Amino acid sequence: MRKYAGYDASGLTRFAHRTHPLWWGVLGVVTIEATVVATLIVSYFYLRMDADAWPPPGVEPPSLLLPTANVILLLISSGTMFWAGWGINRGKKLVLTLGTSTSVALACLVLVFRSIELWTLDFTWDSHPYGSIVWVMMGFHFTHVVSAVIGTAVVALLAGIGYFTPERQLGVVVDTLYWYFVAGIWVVLYLVLCWAPRVL
Repeated sequence: MRKYAGYDASGLTRFAHRTHPLWWGVLGVVTIEATVVATLIVSYFYLRMDADAWPPPGVEPPSLLLPTANVILLLISSGTMFWAGWGINRGKKLVLTLGTSTSVALACLVLVFRSIELWTLDFTWDSHPYGSIVWVMMGFHFTHVVSAVIGTAVVALLAGIGYFTPERQLGVVVDTLYWYFVAGIWVVLYLVLCWAPRVL
């Protein structure tokens, strides 16, 4: 007779959102992703230490305009996510819908700017070590913004049909946690990619 190891989750509540296993799971994912970001930053400076010039001669670091705009947009979108959470805590479903929808729209604009940014770089991912690490770091963040947009769009859709309540908002809480992470890591990557080559 076969025996299976498992856990009966049927008794877990969906209402204790800051002690729920899903909340801890997303927190674990954020921790792992933050470790990846730290590894990329260490790799960036390791490659820099081994290079005669950084960026290579004739290569300009990423421009400041679009990356700075993305920092501003992501910080504003974090504010609208906070507003959305504030709204559902008070039973204001329209605020939740507007807040999450606005965040998605702002993040889509970030993706457009990032695409332009990558398109206009005067090097590709295989030009040299500097190009490779810059593309990896920007691409890494791009994919995270895409995943945040998809997840939050689902939350906005569910909010629009009245799924969430002050008691049932676990999905909003974990989505907001991930959103803050995605916005926050771009501030760090922005400083490394755009300012470190100019200042250090």
